[in-house]
Amino acid sequence: MKTNKIITVILACTFLFSCSSTRLASSWKAENSNTKIYHNIMVWGILTEKDSLLRGKMETHLVNDLAGKGYHAVSSFSVFGQGNYKKISEKEIVEKFKNTGVDAVITMVLLDKSKEEVYVAPSIINNPPALGEVNKYYSATYDKVFSPGYYVTTTNYFWESNVFEVSENKLIYSVRTKSFDPSSTDMLAHENGLTILKDMIRKKVILDRVKEE
Repeated sequence: MKTNKIITVILACTFLFSCSSTRLASSWKAENSNTKIYHNIMVWGILTEKDSLLRGKMETHLVNDLAGKGYHAVSSFSVFGQGNYKKISEKEIVEKFKNTGVDAVITMVLLDKSKEEVYVAPSIINNPPALGEVNKYYSATYDKVFSPGYYVTTTNYFWESNVFEVSENKLIYSVRTKSFDPSSTDMLAHENGLTILKDMIRKKVILDRVKEE
């Protein structure tokens, strides 16, 4: 009996710590798009100035994830700095990319950030009576039954990321992700970057260059 309980606890812990707060919502790849090796990828977070810290983390994590797959990538913040909080023309955008040698751009847009209250009900586990003794069963389950539930506030993020080929100035891939109450902005950026990159490789938008070597 004790062995079974230990195994159950271990499995529960494994499940808990292996779960990601970020999920893929949808993705699309242009039908006429062929897999290419890009030589200089820019990650461009299009967020408001008040979200500059979040933007920096989102860009940096995806840049590092791309580098881990054998690509040279840069963040827009490191190239443009504060300048791209101001609206620039479409022609200026393309010229900026070409002048910096960028051949692909991955944009990251925060579509929505919402808070909600979630009711957490008391945990009731339906265990059989210990040795058939009703008093022990009553004592063990009383608190679970009569303890009130409580509310927690969760923060949810909904993102859209697009991949553009600079030379052709066309969209070749789009993905939407959602993150439910990540433990930190670093965790949010880490999970979102990995989720996007995994789907890009699966859809053959880019290749895992490290595996191919």
